[in-house]
Amino acid sequence: MIGSGYVTRLGAALATAAIFGAMIANPNAGKHYVEQATIAAAAVERTPLSARACAIGEPAFAGPFADLDDILSISPLGGVTAPGEVLPAPYIRLNTRAGETAFERRQTSALAPARADVTAIERHIDRDAYGRATAQRWTVHFRSCEKIHFYYGRLDSIAPELLEKAGGLDRFSEFGGPDHIALETNIRVGAGDVIGVADGFDVGLHDLAAAPAEMARPARYRTNPYIGASIYDAPASLVKAINPPTDRARCPIDYLPKRQQADWAAKLGDVWGIRKAKGEDACRTALIDRPSTLQGAWFTDSSHNGVASKVSAIALAPDTIDPDRQIFSLHGRLASLTPDLVALAPKMDSEKIAAAKDFLSFEKGDGRINPAFSDITDDSVYCYEGLRANFVGPLINGVILVQRRADSEPAGSLRIEARGDVLSCTELDDPWEFSGNETIFFR
Repeated sequence: MIGSGYVTRLGAALATAAIFGAMIANPNAGKHYVEQATIAAAAVERTPLSARACAIGEPAFAGPFADLDDILSISPLGGVTAPGEVLPAPYIRLNTRAGETAFERRQTSALAPARADVTAIERHIDRDAYGRATAQRWTVHFRSCEKIHFYYGRLDSIAPELLEKAGGLDRFSEFGGPDHIALETNIRVGAGDVIGVADGFDVGLHDLAAAPAEMARPARYRTNPYIGASIYDAPASLVKAINPPTDRARCPIDYLPKRQQADWAAKLGDVWGIRKAKGEDACRTALIDRPSTLQGAWFTDSSHNGVASKVSAIALAPDTIDPDRQIFSLHGRLASLTPDLVALAPKMDSEKIAAAKDFLSFEKGDGRINPAFSDITDDSVYCYEGLRANFVGPLINGVILVQRRADSEPAGSLRIEARGDVLSCTELDDPWEFSGNETIFFR
């Protein structure tokens, strides 16, 4: 089938040919016809790409996201282990190689991977505990056709000419305060154009023609839990530009030209390029909620969808690099996981506190001990042992009990408790029971 882009170009060419044919028949009207041809061509060019159908059978992207030689590794979709990112991330992360020293990242240019319209630009300011600005992060949103939305996130800076075409910072609006500003735009860029610079950045893609991901409670994701609630005070067109349906997130590598996909997929792994992604689907999936199981995001209340507070969700999921390794992404939200359970020397109090707030990992087991989160489907109590803070941190002197309660409303609840009175699951008296110090989470 012929792509719509070809049809549009052909239409413009035929219209122009007709005008020049008329010029031959009526030479005195030449100036008028030249003006009409210019207007017609400009009208075709000004048509937003978001209003044009996507070309069938052609890749969405024509070129790379950056110079591949600058990229050390690519973090797959669905990462749940980064501090502050307990929800599965709907983007890949391009991690750059070492810069001037081994302890800093190389700066690289973020390149437009296709002819596209920049539909919105956001800027976030990060602050420390004293309110001092520590960094600024830019997000640039694109539409290359009706069904393809993509974005670059956490850019250190954006191209000056892009900001100039947007009209400068004075045109941006605040959302929830001056630390988050955004602007709806309509700026055409070509494949290979420099969008910004960063020592690593996120790439997200949403294919609006794709089937939505299956989730335990789809209503949770009708508003995007990955962005601040204040953005919903913005005009509807701006919200639409920066808030595509999360359940349509897909791996951007799959939308590159076929000849480039293998080289980029080979970079999938951890942030330091040490652990390579395993499994057939190395890029993984953005949403890891699995209906009727324990796997996925759980919230500290039953209604607010993770938008009301930054500390309202946990995630239980397989490691994005090695599916046989499972992760409790708790980040301090389990009150029973206290610092004294961390196997460190008595005087290492600050290290213990940090470890207790980190994610926990363990090797997948069988039966009732260390089962994969996707295998827990009933009301039984399960036990997890051999837990470690992150992947290489200290061990946890204790176990974790979990129980998914399928009969609770609206879509199940989770009871979870860290127990420090035993070191292994086999030391627990059967039947396994909670001590009354559990925390309840909700779907």
